[in-house]
Amino acid sequence: MSDQAQVIEKVLNVPCPSCGGGLIYSAEVLRITCEYCGYGEDINEANDEVEEAALQKAIEESEKLVPEEEGQKVMDCGNCGAKFMVGTKDVAVDCAFCGSRKINIEAFEHKYIQPVGIIPFRVPNEDGQILFEKWIKRGWFHPRKLKRLAKMEALHGIYLPFWTYDAQTESNWQGEAGHHYYANQRVMVNGRMQNQRVQKVRWTRRSGHLSHFFDDILVVASEHVQQDLMEKIFPFKLDDVVNYDPRYILGWEAEVYDINVKDGYNIGERIMDQKLHHLVRAEIGGDEQRNVFLQTQKFNQTFKHIMLPIWICSYKYQNKIYQFAINGQTGKVNGKKPISWYKIGFLIFLFVAIIVLIIYLKESGTVNIQFDGRRRFSF
Repeated sequence: MSDQAQVIEKVLNVPCPSCGGGLIYSAEVLRITCEYCGYGEDINEANDEVEEAALQKAIEESEKLVPEEEGQKVMDCGNCGAKFMVGTKDVAVDCAFCGSRKINIEAFEHKYIQPVGIIPFRVPNEDGQILFEKWIKRGWFHPRKLKRLAKMEALHGIYLPFWTYDAQTESNWQGEAGHHYYANQRVMVNGRMQNQRVQKVRWTRRSGHLSHFFDDILVVASEHVQQDLMEKIFPFKLDDVVNYDPRYILGWEAEVYDINVKDGYNIGERIMDQKLHHLVRAEIGGDEQRNVFLQTQKFNQTFKHIMLPIWICSYKYQNKIYQFAINGQTGKVNGKKPISWYKIGFLIFLFVAIIVLIIYLKESGTVNIQFDGRRRFSF
């Protein structure tokens, strides 16, 4: 056994108290189980340690955090830079984010905020694979070769790091509400003046105050998955978050965050501002709005660091990487697929050919098409 393999086994393997085999967390039975003798044990599902922490204090103290104890290890991708812990001695040799095999072991030499909560996997491997196969085969505008990936590529069950942010907001706003109405107006149609019913807008200026509390704005703390991809598999049932227990990652992977708590809040703040903008537009009312302005102050910001279960697959097609993700708690799926420009080109060609044929037949007198509320075809 190589020195590297010995380190992995020593750090990541938890022996079964019954037979000495390796323990894993099973999403099928929601327990810690032994792959060899069937031993099982429940995990305490208490959530009394899942508490909010003051954001500003954490930012100020983040530089003072003590590094983890010697012996803690992470896997480091030499290709894309992802760092993730692996909770089993059977370590996947390819990166979940870019598919690279350039995986090394790296000691924890960083100052990390430890997670306070975790949502265990509820979607087992078999169900995740079925969802992936259905998704990747769906859609006519995608390359046929893509369907083969359903059997070629492996899903990774990985706990991704997330920040949650709370904040009380107070906003003064102003804007104009546009109300639609209709009036007759003289307009030129085919060289002749005619009365025509047209839509107009009556604008009313409005202002006011909005008080809103944001609870658990979720921000993925990884640079290797996009926030918008994660948002499309939301929501997570955050009431099911339990105290963080490292035994939940036995048999799974868990990425170490690389977006710190301060930078994560900057992302969360942008999400809050977007939501506030939509709320203010609703307050202004009308059929449309313009000249919307709001000035917001945020108070009592707090955060949590939690781990959430994701099935993720990164596959390469024509030298471009695409990602697919499944919510490991609810089974909601989303991802990106390449487009077959050959199929789109064929459809455009077919559409243009039909239009040209109709014009040719009409000009030759073979077919006469009129639209006057009814369709009439004459040959």
